[in-house]
Amino acid sequence: MTTTTTVGIAGAARTELAAALLSATLLGAAAPAMAQTEQPLERPQTFALTALPVHQAIEEQQAVEQQQADESKAAEPQADQEEKTQDQAAVAASAASAAAPASGASSAEPAAAGQAGAAAAAAAAQDAPAPGPRVRNRLDPWESWNRKVFNFNEKLDENLLRPVATAYSDLVPQPARQAVDNFFGNFSDAWSAVNLFLQGRFKTGASQTMRVAVNSVFGIAGLIDIATPAGLEKTSEDLGRTLGYWGVKTGPYIVWPLLGPSSLRDSVTLPANIYYSPAYLFDDGEYKFAISALQLINTRANLLRVTDMLDGIALDKYTFVRDAYMQRRNVKTHKEQEEDDDYEVITPDEKPVNPQGDR
Repeated sequence: MTTTTTVGIAGAARTELAAALLSATLLGAAAPAMAQTEQPLERPQTFALTALPVHQAIEEQQAVEQQQADESKAAEPQADQEEKTQDQAAVAASAASAAAPASGASSAEPAAAGQAGAAAAAAAAQDAPAPGPRVRNRLDPWESWNRKVFNFNEKLDENLLRPVATAYSDLVPQPARQAVDNFFGNFSDAWSAVNLFLQGRFKTGASQTMRVAVNSVFGIAGLIDIATPAGLEKTSEDLGRTLGYWGVKTGPYIVWPLLGPSSLRDSVTLPANIYYSPAYLFDDGEYKFAISALQLINTRANLLRVTDMLDGIALDKYTFVRDAYMQRRNVKTHKEQEEDDDYEVITPDEKPVNPQGDR
């Protein structure tokens, strides 16, 4: 009885051990198949359900895991390359979005490309040089001060000189205003003759002297202009133009109160030009003031139409007056006139061709 029980227990133990070994073998063989089910893209593995020892099953499992690790390492460089390619494509897209017109931009363009283009534009704006300071006109370095004086003269002219000149033009008949204008013009011609001689232009100076003599004698002290119809043309010169003829530059532009536009060169000669005026004939201060006031009003009356037209067409009246004055006071020097005379070309008159007569 005892022997039978012991044999039964030993048989049962051997049976359980065999079952355990078989279960371990089956579990080792099924592990690779389960791994292949979770990763379908990997190379399929085929295992035979054979009765293998436990240690062989474990070795095969380790070999499979090692193979999977090697394939993952081999796939990493390819993934890096694909990532670099995507980055390059994004940079190219951002450059294309910055260069393309806004109307042609696609709504499907990536947001990252637009942000990269905006960043590039901001960097370019930062690198661009800042605009330089406003460049002054070299002929008008005192423009700020000149404009203030010019505005003062404009207010004075608007409130005083123009109304008086308008009343003078309306009340005084045209022949009387013309006689006054001829009288002051005769004195201007005499001063012009002096400056022509100072310039060395003796022939023109002699003609100008003859003009003054004819108008003074036969024109009743210059009230009537007889010299112009007689062919003695008027040539206006002053001391400032004489200095320019001998090479003195015009200099910076200056605006004087009441006297108006001038230049550095002309400002030096203002006292002489004012001194040799019709008021020079009178010693009494009241007569000097009256003659000077009449000359100023008469000159302003002659410019009424010009100033009215200037107010209508000039966008910047100050700039227009400055440029016109500087251009008019620009004098050719004696040397420049000699060079022009050297290169003067005289061509003989040619008889016009008659096309019908040649036929």
